[in-house]
Amino acid sequence: MPKLAQVATARQAQLKDGRRIGFVEFGDPAGKPVLLFHDLWGNRNLRHPDDAIARHSGIRLIGVDRPGYGMSTRKPGRGIMDVVDDVMLLSKALKLEQFSVLGYSAGGPYALAIAYRFPQIIQRCALVACLPPLDHGQGFRALHPFYGRLFQLAGGNEAFFRLLMKGFFWVDAQRGAEQYIRELGGVLSRPDQKVLSNLALFNLRRDMWDDIRRGGSDSLVDDMVALTKSWGYHLQSVRVPVDIWWGEADTFCAPLVGERMAELLPRAELRRLPQAGHLALFSHWQAILQALRDG
Repeated sequence: MPKLAQVATARQAQLKDGRRIGFVEFGDPAGKPVLLFHDLWGNRNLRHPDDAIARHSGIRLIGVDRPGYGMSTRKPGRGIMDVVDDVMLLSKALKLEQFSVLGYSAGGPYALAIAYRFPQIIQRCALVACLPPLDHGQGFRALHPFYGRLFQLAGGNEAFFRLLMKGFFWVDAQRGAEQYIRELGGVLSRPDQKVLSNLALFNLRRDMWDDIRRGGSDSLVDDMVALTKSWGYHLQSVRVPVDIWWGEADTFCAPLVGERMAELLPRAELRRLPQAGHLALFSHWQAILQALRDG
């Protein structure tokens, strides 16, 4: 079983192969446990910046770094199911008999994977603006054209894509991390830009991106490459109840993806959010947590 080690305000668990997995807890320590899987530009600290919301919602929120992010050791060539194995070892170290999972954007496929693999342990799964399967052209077309093209490069020519991202990281390192977050906000919808105008949230996103930059581009590329391959399961095989949250103003990942996922997942409920975009995780944070608590 992994051994827990205190590291600053977060912790690490040592895995069987010597790697470490980083995590941090927020909310109510005695609340219902929920493991949160972050997006491409996040890490274990991804959440609404007002921690009182999770605490008052009765949720014990556990944010997890995927391999190479934050305090987790990189695992070259890993796939989605490799992350599932790591997380289950962490859950044993934390003595979690049952828990729910929350996946945001690129974290969605990982939340679904653990729900598929361990339906007897996972009580409920929530997806917010989840990426679609990217092992075929239709999935790429559902994304914002720029990011869809990036994923196509990641899946089609990994060696070239790694060089491309190393160059981008070098250029990006010459400026402040806040500049990239502003540029990222520029491709989002007006409701999202309003959400990102919250200074605490902007600073949180900036700090997470700065953390990714310090770690280098390889781990981000690992994540993108893994997402373009087979996820290791079919949506029709996920038997856990799934709440799908989707902002109708999402310009990063088309709402049509949520509709299609709701059709394929056997026990899914689609929750359309008319006044939200890709940042629905933050604009509807309390409702998402309450649904996980009550489910």
